[in-house]
Amino acid sequence: METKIHKISNSGYFQILMLLLKTAMAKGSWLLHLITFLTISMLFGGSLVQLTLLNRIDVNVPHMKIDGEEAILRQGSIKTEVVSWSPRVFVFHNFLSEEECDYLRTIAGPRLVNSSVVNIKTGKPMLSPHRTSTGMFFRKKEWEHPIVERIETRIAAFSHVPKENGEPMQVLRYKEKQYYREHFDYFSNHLNLEKRGGQRIATMLMYLSDNVEGGETYFPAAGNGKCSCAGMTVDGVSVKPIKGDAVLFWSMTLNGSVDRTSFHAGCEVLSGEKWSATKWMRQNTFVSSNSSINHQNRNE
Repeated sequence: METKIHKISNSGYFQILMLLLKTAMAKGSWLLHLITFLTISMLFGGSLVQLTLLNRIDVNVPHMKIDGEEAILRQGSIKTEVVSWSPRVFVFHNFLSEEECDYLRTIAGPRLVNSSVVNIKTGKPMLSPHRTSTGMFFRKKEWEHPIVERIETRIAAFSHVPKENGEPMQVLRYKEKQYYREHFDYFSNHLNLEKRGGQRIATMLMYLSDNVEGGETYFPAAGNGKCSCAGMTVDGVSVKPIKGDAVLFWSMTLNGSVDRTSFHAGCEVLSGEKWSATKWMRQNTFVSSNSSINHQNRNE
């Protein structure tokens, strides 16, 4: 059961939602129905559909036009797939271009260090057998590079989380036999959370390499079926790492509480190398700090 649930293309969403809009407007109370329509598109269609529809609906109301919008959002290239509703997990196929994937890997390569986790008692980084990858974080001055800026804008558009709520992007490399055991992305402790932008609410995980055996992103609590994790058949849902694809999953429920079904893992790599880029998003504007709590997502 590897990401094969409710697969509908953005064009399919567009046709369905346009039909709903025409029906609603024909029955009157067009403003109320239009608001309902846009809400539905936010839930099911993603930002690509929203922006496309807003540009096509002529209601004589000015709206923002992003320069180079098609290129920034890769309109017509990205396909949305619903993987799970509990936890909420979505795959955006072709989210990154080849150029974007290769750029992130090239910048990250010389700066990789052993990945660490956060000690729940001290708030300081520590090495752990739960996490065996290497990784790096983009510096603030690098956020303004055109390619990084483009990716950041796309993440904000598809997640509906403002760019300023995002932590620095992290690039990770998993070699053969490396993995990340089951964990939550939200913090179980509350050390300095309010000062740093609150709890983590969502994660965008982007795959930067192909030809990887194993290395799936695994959600044990999702679905009622079976899936593959490092060559083993297990309960839950897993997403195979494919270059350019991205996984968006939520660490909070709709009522604002942490979602314990968002428990997930990076399965062991059996062959090849798995490269990925991670963007964690907070409740409010993220405040940078030298504290490692901003840069790790495992509490020990």
